[in-house]
Formats: sequence, C-alpha cells, structure tokens
Amino acid sequence: MRNVNLPTDLLRAFVTVIEVKSYTRAADLLNRSQPAVSLQIKRLEDLVGYKLIRQKGRSMIVSEKGEALAMHARQILRLNDLAMGLFERYDTSDQLRIGLPLDYGVRLLQRKLTELIRENKNLNIIVQCDLSTNLHDALLRDELDIIVALYQKGDPQYLVRHWSEQPFWVGSDNARPGAHGDLPLVAHPPGCVYRQRMTDGLRSVRRGWNVVFSSPAIEAVQQAVRDGLGFSCLTSPTSQEGLRRIDPGEGLPPLEPLHIGLFYRQTRLGSWGNLVADHLTETIEGVLQNDEVLHSLHKQG
Repeated sequence: MRNVNLPTDLLRAFVTVIEVKSYTRAADLLNRSQPAVSLQIKRLEDLVGYKLIRQKGRSMIVSEKGEALAMHARQILRLNDLAMGLFERYDTSDQLRIGLPLDYGVRLLQRKLTELIRENKNLNIIVQCDLSTNLHDALLRDELDIIVALYQKGDPQYLVRHWSEQPFWVGSDNARPGAHGDLPLVAHPPGCVYRQRMTDGLRSVRRGWNVVFSSPAIEAVQQAVRDGLGFSCLTSPTSQEGLRRIDPGEGLPPLEPLHIGLFYRQTRLGSWGNLVADHLTETIEGVLQNDEVLHSLHKQG
C-alpha cells in the first residue's frame, strides 16, 4: 500500500465546505477565492481516489467515504491546531459555547471546565447542560460549538472522537426486580439513550415495564431510585452511594453499550476550542480507564 500524506490545507478546506454547506461561504472563512477552494476539494478527491462531495440541485451531498474522511480530518486538524497553539496567543475576544450531557458524567466534565477556566482567566465560555438529544439539535442549529453527548449507532455529523461504556441496572438497597411483574422504571424523558437501552432490553426478553418516574435531571433520577420508586440504568460516572448495582443473576436483561462522542464544528472552534476539546477528551478517557481498573479488580475478587 502506497504511503500518501493528506495535506492539512486540503482537509481544512474539505471540512469547512461540508460544515457550512457552501463553497462561497467556505472561501470567505478560509480567505481564498471560491475557485481556489473548489480546486482544493478536487485535489483531495484525486489524492484519495473517491468522489467526496456531490451537488444535487442546490443540495450538497457528502458521500459515505466523505463522511468517514471528515471524522478523521477533524482529528488531524485538531492535532495540528494543538501543536500550533503552543506558539500562538489566545484571542480573548473568542467566545466558546459548550454543551455537556445531563445523562453522562456531567459533574466530572463540569469540574474539568471549571478548573480550566480558573487556570485561564481569559477563557470566555458559555456552558449549557442538557439531555444528549437536545445538545445534538443545538449543535446542528449552530447554537453550540462543542458538545459531549451520547448517540446511537453510526457516525453522526460533526463526530470527532468516540468511546463506548457499559451501562448497568441499579436499584435501591432493598429493591428486588423479581418482586415485580411489570418492572417499574425511573428514566429520563423519551429520546434519552439510557431509557432506550432499558426498554430495548426488556422488550428483548418480553418483560413489561411501567415508567413510574421521569425527569431530565440526573439528580432527580438518582434520588428516585435511591428512594425505591423503581429501577434505572446508569454508568460509573453517574452511579452513587445508595444505588445498588443489580446482579446479572437477578433476571434483568443485559444492556447494549453506550456510545459517547465529542462533536464540534471545526469552523467554530476559535483559538480556545482545541484546548477545551483536549481537556474534555482527557476527562472522558480518565473515567473509562478507571472503570477498566475497577472492573478488573472486581473480576479478580
């Protein structure tokens, strides 16, 4: 297989075009002419040997290969910009809009951002915490610049990094699943990935359920389970004291892994974006690494 280097200027042009869905607008952002940007995309397509972008009327369609390349391109540009950030001054006028998920490790991620703000007094950010599905919508509406969010299978738009984590059933100390016919569930509102994992699992074993408590706030869900209202599923970052992890032998179905993603528009990062994205990535990977250690110790025990 021949070694081919992908020039970052071509990747940046490609990502910019597909994010703003316009060669003309991309040319403005890149300070180039529209024909020059079109030529860059053509050069990139010649280099990889595939058509990446097609025009269908007024619509821009990114091919399957193009979508896959876009995810890698954002990672390459992120590393490039982090390296260049060592030699640049941050622009204090840049404002960064960040979305954090209520349904995954919000306390840990929020704590990391707070530490980052304290270390960088000129960092100007706005943080919005919400359910993952709402964060995705806000990113697509260009109301957020960077989000950490759960997502379903596939490679959604603007996905840069992705991880998997295994959710587990939880109940109060005295709660026993076998004591119920239809399982009482404590869940986030419809659209939540955790809720979908629970109902899919119960449906697969033909067991009924009844959502007895619903709230978008993770604290409310945790408290309802702790109070014995019903059962839910959580991950290590959202599990707390007083929430008993249900043993597989108690009859509840296994749950499909969760997919966690870091999403952003490359064209909206500004001078601080890659620094923030790097710290969020570090936090998530630290959580997952700790989970692996705890799981290994549990198996040895």
